[in-house]
Amino acid sequence: MAGVDILATAFNGANAAFIAELYAKWVENPASVDPSFADLFTSLNDESRAVLTDASGASWAPRHWAFGEPEPSRPSARPSAAPGFTAEQLRAAARDSLHALMLIRTYRVRGHLEAKLDPLGLQVPKPHPELDPITHGFSEADMDRPVFIDNVLGLDTATPRQILHILRESYCGPIGVEFMHIQDPDQKAWIQRRVEGAPWRTAASAKTKRAILQQLTEAEGLEAFCQKRFVTTKRFGLEGAEVTIPALHAIIETAAKAGVKEIAIGMPHRGRLNTLVNVVRKPYTALFSEFEGSSFKPDDVQGSGDVKYHLGTSTDVEIAGQMVHLSLQPNPSHLEAVDPVVVGKVRGRQDMEGDTRARRSVMALLMHGDAAFAGQGLVYETLAMSQLIGYRTGGTVHVVVNNQIGFTTIPAHAFSGLYCTDVAKSIQAPILHVNGDNPEAVVWCAQMAAEFRQEFATDVVLDIVCYRRHGHNETDEPAFTQPIMYRAIKAMKTTRTLYAERLVEQRVVTADEVRAMWDGFARTLEDAYQAAQAYKPNKAHWLEGNWAGLTTPGGTEAEWTEDKTEIGLDTLHKVGAALARAPENFDLNPKIARQLEAKEKMFEAGDGIDWATGEALAFCT
Repeated sequence: MAGVDILATAFNGANAAFIAELYAKWVENPASVDPSFADLFTSLNDESRAVLTDASGASWAPRHWAFGEPEPSRPSARPSAAPGFTAEQLRAAARDSLHALMLIRTYRVRGHLEAKLDPLGLQVPKPHPELDPITHGFSEADMDRPVFIDNVLGLDTATPRQILHILRESYCGPIGVEFMHIQDPDQKAWIQRRVEGAPWRTAASAKTKRAILQQLTEAEGLEAFCQKRFVTTKRFGLEGAEVTIPALHAIIETAAKAGVKEIAIGMPHRGRLNTLVNVVRKPYTALFSEFEGSSFKPDDVQGSGDVKYHLGTSTDVEIAGQMVHLSLQPNPSHLEAVDPVVVGKVRGRQDMEGDTRARRSVMALLMHGDAAFAGQGLVYETLAMSQLIGYRTGGTVHVVVNNQIGFTTIPAHAFSGLYCTDVAKSIQAPILHVNGDNPEAVVWCAQMAAEFRQEFATDVVLDIVCYRRHGHNETDEPAFTQPIMYRAIKAMKTTRTLYAERLVEQRVVTADEVRAMWDGFARTLEDAYQAAQAYKPNKAHWLEGNWAGLTTPGGTEAEWTEDKTEIGLDTLHKVGAALARAPENFDLNPKIARQLEAKEKMFEAGDGIDWATGEALAFCT
């Protein structure tokens, strides 16, 4: 341990300041320091110099030298080494400590590049040379030598091997954190304290784990039930991204405990039905009634209906002993169009509450698809206004349901940046990337995102990397355009199944309890389905609260007439033959071939023309 003591003493707080001051003097005048230190400073790269620059204070601030100001008349004066040690000993200790600090800083900046984020295992991160200890001067022979790091990572001294283990657990596991682009040192320090040491691995109690499993059961159970009962109905299900539901629960609960009284949610169509019933608590009976064809509006309300995956609802829930109002805004199929609507609503609600300074009482929670977050200008426009005096709302929590595919396009062909969330760096928002098949990591990140918003009143992004089990909707065949991805998806167990197996291994639950949890929820859905046959909404609940007294305008709807658009049988056969004929020497997918054969028979018979074929005929004729 004598070597550790020497290093610790040679590079303790005072001597660290001494080294930093020497570096600052060297920057101003290389001849003003001992040649051995001049050689050390000359060999440093940009990362090492950044560490020393930070230690010596801000570049714009006056320097206060612990060992006295250099005399103006003697600019070449060379400070001596710290008492009791030779310059060579101090130089060696400084080199080891600087290299260790440089390694730590590099992992904070680039560790996310080697994080294991893809649950499908198709995107395997390549080794990054700057994350290799050899790049920072540590060979295999050096890996077990103690190095003084002055309580960075919570340790006074550590071997490079220990340091590397902590860094990889913190930054290269199922969580990848981007935060070193943030200029606010308090925000960076806050994130470092929470991330380093990978506390998420031991954060979840047995009770929390069981709650996560229940939420995953409800998320997957609803999708499985709808797939069985409403086979041909589009619902843009959450299969492959079921962990979104526990994440939303975690955000809402954390925000409520921190004093948030109202949360406005905006989202596209993917997973909306699951969010409606399992988060915002729309009755299962009401949802199934709409699936059966009933209107979601009572008879006394005029206006045309909308498809189920565009609808919204609101409710009051009790969390941590206080009532919290949740509202999911309706949103048409323009993906991010709802973003500024939600943020504007939150601003207005805060003003009504008198919360015009802190702006913490009402929170916006925006959900996004990965392709839309990267591709729609509306996202950046909303982000760009987030901190303006007239528009700020105390920060928005953004949740990206990252299916790794936009309609049919993989990320490599969808955007130019490294991540779909790169646009959020424009406002210095921290970005938490997390593997969607690790529910505990997802929930921990969700809690951290809500805490960050409450602490700093700024936007934060949670990027849940998952997949889409079916096509763009349940009637699409995704293997036509992404055969490799969907071959991997077909072989994947569901997130709930994997997590249940893990909890059984940990003896948190038994296999019988897992089965009973699934069967019990299935019975709940079946009972709701039976009750839906006679269900009828009896009030316009969206015209309550602040909307009470609002009435719809009178008058009759405009009448319309249908123009005749029929075509002759000869034309139908001619166009139909062209539409059903594949090009010569074309390797046709067998499923497509069967579809074309069915179309050919349809044209020959002259009936059973579906809507899509009717549109094609309209264009062709």
